Amino acid sequence: MGDRWLPYAAAALASGASALIMGVLILPSSGTSSELIDALKASPDRWLMASAAFMYAAVGLTLGIPAFLHLLTRRGRATGQFGAVLFSIGTIGLAGYAALLILFRALTLHSLVGEREIELLSNDPGLRAYVGAFVLAFQAGLVVLAVALLMAGSVQRWIPVAMMAYAVVSPFARELPEGLRAVHILVLGTALIAVAVSANEAWSGLARRAPH
Repeated sequence: MGDRWLPYAAAALASGASALIMGVLILPSSGTSSELIDALKASPDRWLMASAAFMYAAVGLTLGIPAFLHLLTRRGRATGQFGAVLFSIGTIGLAGYAALLILFRALTLHSLVGEREIELLSNDPGLRAYVGAFVLAFQAGLVVLAVALLMAGSVQRWIPVAMMAYAVVSPFARELPEGLRAVHILVLGTALIAVAVSANEAWSGLARRAPH
């Protein structure tokens, strides 16, 4: 079969989603610049683990994009392809974020940046626009893919609804209590894993019906 690679794409999507959850939960909640520096110096290994998790998530989610497209054989195909392009831009940005975490960790541990430098960096318009573009692509890609899945009707409705809910809440995620922030990423991770399972089940059904 031409799509016998699909189980590997589904596995990549599921493992990438799991790594994304782990990366978000490992990092301490955002606070002031001094709190961020203190948290990093107290447990620098957490930042290494988070960076590795985000890098793995970037690779897994990118390789898992065909699992979405496998569920869009008729209706929603063109919409899904557009969403896949946006989402892939976002996952590439996730790899960049992982690299930034490692760089920030090294600079902080060697006392090359302090509270003032962090404030300047966080308010730099170029950096904010660059990072914001990748974040926007990630969120927009999720929404467009969710719309395509709703159009196709190939998965349970709660899956694309959960993807949309994550994207809608994301701009306000920093204002959420810590417990709800964990729920926020768990909602997305669960939805992505469900997409992977649905794609694999759809492929398995086609494989059983195919002539040998």
